[in-house]
Amino acid sequence: MIKAVRSFDPALPNDLAIYVAIKEAKNLGIESVMTGDGADELFAGYSYMHELSHKELNKYIINLSKTMYFSSNKLGDFLGVKIKQPYLDKEIVEFALDMSPDLKVKEIKGRKYGKWILRKAYEKELGEVAWREKEPIEFGSGTTKLRDIIALKISDAEFDAKKREYEMEFMNKEHLFFYEIYKEVVDEVPKPKVKANVCPLCKAGMPKNCFHCNICGFSYPISKCYNK
Repeated sequence: MIKAVRSFDPALPNDLAIYVAIKEAKNLGIESVMTGDGADELFAGYSYMHELSHKELNKYIINLSKTMYFSSNKLGDFLGVKIKQPYLDKEIVEFALDMSPDLKVKEIKGRKYGKWILRKAYEKELGEVAWREKEPIEFGSGTTKLRDIIALKISDAEFDAKKREYEMEFMNKEHLFFYEIYKEVVDEVPKPKVKANVCPLCKAGMPKNCFHCNICGFSYPISKCYNK
């Protein structure tokens, strides 16, 4: 899976769940898969977005819409399955960007809901499921258990020694674990192109106005994203 996405982002347990699902679809003879990529980004599904003011949220989503990246595309290409992403349709993106933030995040009975407009639109079909709390894919799939397994494989002394050896400040032990697989099946971190922004963690190039490194998973604080 790391060979397919060419990344050692600590969020890889999410990608692993997608990889397994697409692979199973192919095993069943399915040639194309539809994903919900873009819904959380465009309609404020993530909890960290809910604390922003409407003005800040609007700026953040506009910036995010220009640099959104989804591993399902690379995984689909790698496995030979066509990926369809309806939320990334040009008209849907424009619709989302023109929408008032108060239709994306609403507080009901003391609880904030992201993607409010989407939840409301499908409430009749989905019932209480439409109002379930947002969780990372790794929790629903169980791949989050990998973090504990990996942590037991690497001692604190080895973790500190490897950080010095690779001259990289890994976020945690699984980040190091994924990096060593990356080195084996991909190669060294690519050098940044001329005039590209440089990731402060892995030193790879980052596209202009992009606040997340697709190679190592480093992200700038959200305040920098909406103030840009």
